[in-house]
Amino acid sequence: MRYPMLIVLLSALLPAAALARDAALEAGPGLGQWQLAQAGRQGRLGLSEAADLVQKRTGGRILAAQAVREQGREMYRIKVLTRQGEVRIVLVDAATGSME
Repeated sequence: MRYPMLIVLLSALLPAAALARDAALEAGPGLGQWQLAQAGRQGRLGLSEAADLVQKRTGGRILAAQAVREQGREMYRIKVLTRQGEVRIVLVDAATGSME
């Protein structure tokens, strides 16, 4: 009996999440700056914020994202498929949001 209720609940929430994501994408590139400002208040950028930042800056599709440690710094390794069809690896510094 629990599982049908869970399925109903999830099916109601998924369209709302999709609408929120679409609204965020329509907000444009300024959203990345807002995310960086929020990260500064919290001390660091999260993995999902880093992936969103890369997606907005490149205009591509995120294929994979993971946290890594590079030269003693916490970084995010984001694999993105660019509009030109190239697969790129972008490193995002978790502390500053800078991309390499």
